[in-house]
Amino acid sequence: MLSRNLRLLSRLRIVATSTSYNSLNKAAATCVSVSAKHLHTTQVAWKYDKKSSRQSNDLDSDDEADEEFKDDRDSKVVKTKVNSLRADLLLKSGLGMARNKVEHNFYESKIRVNGKKLQKKSVQLDVGDEIDVIRGFSQTNPSHLVIARVVILSAAEREEGLSVHLRRYKSLLIENYKSPNAFKSSETVVH
Repeated sequence: MLSRNLRLLSRLRIVATSTSYNSLNKAAATCVSVSAKHLHTTQVAWKYDKKSSRQSNDLDSDDEADEEFKDDRDSKVVKTKVNSLRADLLLKSGLGMARNKVEHNFYESKIRVNGKKLQKKSVQLDVGDEIDVIRGFSQTNPSHLVIARVVILSAAEREEGLSVHLRRYKSLLIENYKSPNAFKSSETVVH
């Protein structure tokens, strides 16, 4: 059975030089569907068609509102739903961090809001606030920090909670904060 399927696939390669790509996909799917139980090749045959159809089907009415926030080169705009504008909830949803990781970073004083050390995880934030999570010192310049940053772009009330647009920077290089909020670490942090 396997050798028969390999012969069919080699015949399809010969046909591929004289036919278009889409007709090759259809021919491959037709020939291989008989033996799909054994080789699972129908998924491979339609792999490239799925991407193009997925891109055209992803358009929503919400995408028109997202046009307002263009992505920077190093950032991504994330739309999420939260119950409130608490700092820990925004970090969890904006950076995709687990709740215990947010707590761990908080207790190690690695979270800053608008450049100031976060005193309470439950502090309510506003549109325009920047939340930084310090990853560690830069390897090339010890006076700089590598951080992850979430910026609150907009917040709108919904039936259940808030719909929030966040700009997420996974890795930014900034100067260390000024004296009372400066980050000092006794351990070496690998980022």
